[in-house]
Amino acid sequence: MSTARRIAAGLAVIIAIAGSDAIAQPSPEDKAVAESLFRDGRRLMDEGKFKDACRKLEESQRLDPADGTLLNLAVCHEKEGRVATAWGEFMTAMTTARRDGRTDRESLARERIQAIEPLLPRLSIEVPQAARVPGLRVLRNGTLLQQGGWDTAIPIDPGEVVVEAQADGYKPWKTTVQIALSKSERVAVPKLELAPAAPKPTASVGLGTSPPPPPSSGKKVTGLILGGVGLVAVGVGGYFGIRASSKRSDSDDLCPVVNGKEQCTAAGVDLNDQAKTSARIADVSMGLGAVALIAGAYLYFTSPSAPASESASKTAKARPSRGLPVNVSVGPWGNGAGASIQGVW
Repeated sequence: MSTARRIAAGLAVIIAIAGSDAIAQPSPEDKAVAESLFRDGRRLMDEGKFKDACRKLEESQRLDPADGTLLNLAVCHEKEGRVATAWGEFMTAMTTARRDGRTDRESLARERIQAIEPLLPRLSIEVPQAARVPGLRVLRNGTLLQQGGWDTAIPIDPGEVVVEAQADGYKPWKTTVQIALSKSERVAVPKLELAPAAPKPTASVGLGTSPPPPPSSGKKVTGLILGGVGLVAVGVGGYFGIRASSKRSDSDDLCPVVNGKEQCTAAGVDLNDQAKTSARIADVSMGLGAVALIAGAYLYFTSPSAPASESASKTAKARPSRGLPVNVSVGPWGNGAGASIQGVW
């Protein structure tokens, strides 16, 4: 793997790990938006506008998952006609209600499950052994169906269902089936046909054809890649630096000093944790960005220019190029992170 790719991959992993704490729990803003969406969804359900109501409730549940929202979403999906989706959500709601001792919710979910089950459409996608070519992928409405779901009647929402089969080196296959309430359908996947081999390119030289341009310098390309990675990393670091400052300021407002001691509300503690996490991400990103920019600039400006003539090209090919040992290292430094670059300059 090239130096640029290693740095880019390392940056992505570090940012993902450092930021996991910040996104594990919904922020106060997300909670506020989720509550507003929930109220709009309930109002639209009361008005009989189930399609719009379901979209509101789906987004509310995504932003701030809650058992009550899930139960309302299941009711909405049932009214919308997506009985299989509603059935699965009622099953989950019943389990969590039993765990939490909410007998009212458990009873409602069980009642709706019993009412829905006779209406559930089911689709069995059968894949005979003869059709199981290497690397076979079976998709249902664009979603990959794992092998454990083959040859099993699975509940599905009524309507049009597209079944596809794909494998590298084979022609893809697709069919469409209509599913109605209380009906069971089956689809058999045939053995895929081999795809024709791609024709081999043939080289032809015509009169007056210009020779291809010389290849670009590998060092220069690597330098450009590293420069781009560095700019992105610096941008990410700047964003999280501003975010850390903003969160810290908001936290200070919720953490007044009383009798010489800082007294924080729960929201203040949460904002303070988010500020620390954003600061860590900013430190790591800025450090890696600086390393990538320095290395990229060095490789770009020390890369030899393309030969001006065929003679110069031959001379350059005959002369061995000198190695460019560059060592990039990143590690913890104080409460943040640091990076260094070493090499022959």
